[in-house]
Amino acid sequence: MAKYGVIVGLSFVGEDIEEAQVPIMIDALDLEDVFFELQGNLEYEYELREFVNQNYGELEFDGWKPKQVLQFLLTEDGDMDEDKEPTLVWTEGDGEVSMN
Repeated sequence: MAKYGVIVGLSFVGEDIEEAQVPIMIDALDLEDVFFELQGNLEYEYELREFVNQNYGELEFDGWKPKQVLQFLLTEDGDMDEDKEPTLVWTEGDGEVSMN
């Protein structure tokens, strides 16, 4: 497994909310698995709503999609290596991702 950080952009009624970007951490086998996990897991939607409520107040959104995906390097123990910067492995425009 690898650890990925996904920066998610929010939208409301089809319009992007530019000031709202939310980080999500995902354990996945590869980049394809990251997108699969995001689509099928209500836990991430709950995590998004919790982060938005804590950081943006009562911001209303009805859609979200990945904007960037970073892969973190892990130590031998499987923890994130705090001394190494994550690698950008995908950014919006690198390929189409279908989300809600």
